[in-house]
Amino acid sequence: MYLEDQDSWVSDEERGELAELQSRLLLPLAGKDALLGFLSLGPKRSEEPYSKTDLRLLRSVAAQTGLALDNTRLIAAVASETAKREVLNREMEIAREVQQRLFPQTLPAVEGLEYDGACRPALGVGGDYYDFLALSGGRLGIAIGDVSGKGVPAALLMASLQASVRGQAQSGSANLARLMETVSRLVFDASPANRYATFFYAEYAAGARRLRYVNAGHNPPMLFRRAELVRLETGGPVVGIFREARYEEAEVQLEAGDTIVMFTDGISESMNAADDEWGEEELAQAARASLGRPAAETIVRIMEAADRFAAGAPQHDDMTLVVMRVG
Repeated sequence: MYLEDQDSWVSDEERGELAELQSRLLLPLAGKDALLGFLSLGPKRSEEPYSKTDLRLLRSVAAQTGLALDNTRLIAAVASETAKREVLNREMEIAREVQQRLFPQTLPAVEGLEYDGACRPALGVGGDYYDFLALSGGRLGIAIGDVSGKGVPAALLMASLQASVRGQAQSGSANLARLMETVSRLVFDASPANRYATFFYAEYAAGARRLRYVNAGHNPPMLFRRAELVRLETGGPVVGIFREARYEEAEVQLEAGDTIVMFTDGISESMNAADDEWGEEELAQAARASLGRPAAETIVRIMEAADRFAAGAPQHDDMTLVVMRVG
C-alpha cells in the first residue's frame, strides 16, 4: 500500500479507512466462489519494506486462512441443513404415524365374510386409501382409492377423501350413486384443480350376500368365482375432477367361495429395473394361486409376487390391496 501516492488505485474514502488501519499490505482471503475478506498488515516492526519472501509466505497464510474460513462456512451450512432435515424427517415420521392411524385399526365382524387390507406407501406418506365401515343393518362399507400425486399433498387429500366418505356413508344413504356424487363434489371443493382420486366404494349385505358398488375411475376390482373372472367396472369419472359428476350403481350377487381382490395401480404397475410393468394379468394369476387362503395371507402372497417381479427395483407408487372372501 502506498497511501501517500495520490495516483494509486485507492479511493479517497478507502484511503482514510486504510490510514486508520495503518495498512501497508492487503492480502485477499479468497473462498471457492467469493472473496471472504482480507488481511491488513501494518508496517513491519523492523520498519523494513515487505520482501518478496515475506509476500510469498503471507500469500500462503492468506490462502490457507481463506480455505479454513470457506470450510467453516460450509460446515456451518451443512450443520444447519442437517438440523433442518432432522426436523423435516421427524415431521414426516409424525405425518406417517398419523396417516397409519387413518387406516382401519380393527375389522368389523361380518358373518360369512373374511377380509383384510394393507397399504405400503412409496414415500413416508402417500395418497392410497382403503377403509372398512360398520354400517347400520349389519352392512359393511368397503372403500379403496388412489389420490393423484405423492407425498404430503396427496396424504392431505387422502384424509379429506376419507372424512367425506365416512360422513356420507354414516348418513345412511341407500343410493350409492348419489353418495359418490356428493363425495366427488366435496373433494372438488376441497382440493386444487390438479388434484383428484380414483375411487371404488361398495356395501356388502351379509345376510343376502349382496354387494352394491360404484367405481369412480378406479382399477376394476377382480371377482374370482371358480374359473370365472368378473371385473367390477360400473360407475363414472374419478372423484374431484368435476364438481357435478354422475355415477351409476351396480349390484353383484355373491356366492360361497367368491373372492374379490381390490387394488391400486401401484400393485399392477410394479416395475422392474428394465421398466417393465407387472400387469393386471400377472396380478390375477397371483390372486388365483392364493384362492381359498385367508385374506391376509392372500395379500402377503400377491405383494411377494409383485416384489419378486420388481427384483429390488425402487417403486414410485403406493401399493394397496383389499381382499374379501365369502364363506
